[in-house]
Amino acid sequence: MKKLLVRLSLVLLFTIWAFYLTFPWKAYNINMPFTSNDYKLGLDLQGWVELDYKVDLDEVSKEAWYNSTRENSIIEWLKSIVDKRVEALKISDSSISTASYWNEKHIIVQIPLKWTNKEENELNIKRAKEAIWRVMKIEFKEQRTQITDADLAERKQIATDLKKEASESKYNFSVTSTKYKDSYENVQSWNMTWSLNDLKKYFSLNKDSIKNWLYSELVSWTWLTNYKVSWETNDKWYWILSINSFKNDILDFDYAFVSANPSEWMAAKDSKWRILNDKYFKSSSVQTSATFQPVVELNFNDEWADIFGELTTRLKWQPIAIFVWGQLLTAPTVNDAILTWKAVITWTYSPSEAKKLSDDINTWVVPAPIYLTSEKSIDSKLWINSLHELLIAWVYWFLVILVFLVVVYRMAWLVSAFALVIYSLATILIIKEFWIVLTLASIAWLILSVWMAIDANILIFERIKDELRLWSNLDKALVNWFDKSWSAIWDSNLTWIIIAIILYVFWINMIKWFWLVLWIWLVVSLFSAMFVSRLFVLLLSKNKKLSLKTFIWMDK
Repeated sequence: MKKLLVRLSLVLLFTIWAFYLTFPWKAYNINMPFTSNDYKLGLDLQGWVELDYKVDLDEVSKEAWYNSTRENSIIEWLKSIVDKRVEALKISDSSISTASYWNEKHIIVQIPLKWTNKEENELNIKRAKEAIWRVMKIEFKEQRTQITDADLAERKQIATDLKKEASESKYNFSVTSTKYKDSYENVQSWNMTWSLNDLKKYFSLNKDSIKNWLYSELVSWTWLTNYKVSWETNDKWYWILSINSFKNDILDFDYAFVSANPSEWMAAKDSKWRILNDKYFKSSSVQTSATFQPVVELNFNDEWADIFGELTTRLKWQPIAIFVWGQLLTAPTVNDAILTWKAVITWTYSPSEAKKLSDDINTWVVPAPIYLTSEKSIDSKLWINSLHELLIAWVYWFLVILVFLVVVYRMAWLVSAFALVIYSLATILIIKEFWIVLTLASIAWLILSVWMAIDANILIFERIKDELRLWSNLDKALVNWFDKSWSAIWDSNLTWIIIAIILYVFWINMIKWFWLVLWIWLVVSLFSAMFVSRLFVLLLSKNKKLSLKTFIWMDK
């Protein structure tokens, strides 16, 4: 009897401790020690922001070996890169998926929102958008010796194509302007709100010209240098403006500038017109030079070695510039032909700066650029209402189950009631402390599991009845009951445990938590049925004043 009382004390202490840790104190603005972890809610219970990125396959589709297999590999590659970028931000429970709209490929990023922290939500969305769209471009360029008519015509064509694509695109202007900004040199884009009178000082704008939402003009004013559009005082720019709104003489617009002149550097091409860029990139690492200065070493494939060898032979005693992020990092002079598949970026880097650049290059080089085409917020109100109804239904059905147990098994219902309470607290404690995501599906299964856990208790009570019909001694009947009922309970739960593990591994993100909660329930229910329920049955059996009819509704 003393051992049973000790075990009962441990169970009661665990129950109090579990209730203390699982109760949502913060929901009532109560700060309690040792309760730092909040419940981790899934996207459906806290709402989310959905970022839709279009994958630009225009350039890679021109490859000779481009096909559906190549396209699928690029999409999966991009998806894994986006996943790593979001994961590095430590935004919990984000979801990354792919989608196809007509002949377009998209990557969908879902970022969870928190109910009570608007500032953190805005910061997470901003950080995610900044991280996802970034494309690391490594370019090797040679010096331009002259500007030809063909160069000027090409710049005009870029502006013409930008305007045409913007006018035909179903996405907003910033998507197209960002694409051209990333793809071509000397292209800038912004958003601005100005009065029409102020704009007239610099552009040929009037109320008639802005009736159409897209407007363009070739401008040449030195004031542009004040806005860091160009470092050349008399440079000419093609100005493409997209009008968002015009009210009370105030114009809100997105716009892009395309320089009419190319830059000092042009893409380095070999005799086969192959461009020396990150298309052939493999990896980056930090090395130490002969002067013990950190340098960034870039490793490329064999085809790159052929291109680089030809270019360094042709450009001997001339500079080759290395651009990263569109910025000129270094422009060393070629002394001899270089036939290896390595390139070294030398700069006045500290070890940490060199490592950061190398890590960025490894992370941000992508097979195709992506552009944000839409952003929308999904409210969790509908799901919260469903959860509210679900919890009310659970309370009603829990009471119905207890009434059933009282009618059928009399005092034995106390065993089930205590076992189910302890089971529920233990399950919720594991979910909270291990930060397991709670979705509407997993909560539904958690509630359902409470009802299903009754099966083990009913099996226990019916096995006790069978043993009491064979043995007049209650203690001996209870010993046999435990030995015989354990195998049946274990076999039935083992099958479900295996199923839950398999489905968790192979199921989609939103539903997989359903199977994880099922697995937790099965493990905890085994403990609850064969330790807690058994303890209470043995304690009740020690009360000699209880008749079998009062104890378990049985005449003997």
